[in-house]
Amino acid sequence: MAIQRIDPLRDLADLQARVSRMFDEALARAFTPAGGEDPTAWTPPVDLVEEGSRYLLRADLPGVAPADVEVHVEAGTLRVRGERRRDPGVPRESYLRAERPSGRFALHFSLPPSVDAAAIRATQRDGVLEVDLPKKQAAAAERIRVEVDGHSSS
Repeated sequence: MAIQRIDPLRDLADLQARVSRMFDEALARAFTPAGGEDPTAWTPPVDLVEEGSRYLLRADLPGVAPADVEVHVEAGTLRVRGERRRDPGVPRESYLRAERPSGRFALHFSLPPSVDAAAIRATQRDGVLEVDLPKKQAAAAERIRVEVDGHSSS
């Protein structure tokens, strides 16, 4: 039997991590997110950037099949829903450690009026979902002549 040195700080950190994980799991089961989504839902990490004439949303979805992802716009809101399925060949009781979330996920983003909803496109490649949100083409500004107190200005 190997002799292990007692490290109370390491033991305390391990205990805190386990309690935090149990607390998070209990909260996830206790509260249903707004809109009646599945209480076991998880949230994938997302980046949203503005690039000149468009916004680009990237969501990390490793292990999620493109067929299990739905992207649509409803009432000015971009909705991304899907599901990461567990490996059906591995029984739940066989897991010694399970940190990768599975189950349903849902993302909701209010779109600014500048987004051309009809031109939105989504692709999924290498575990990353990319949603291209092009901005509407602005009408060319016209020069208008304005009369001010009898003087003309242009």
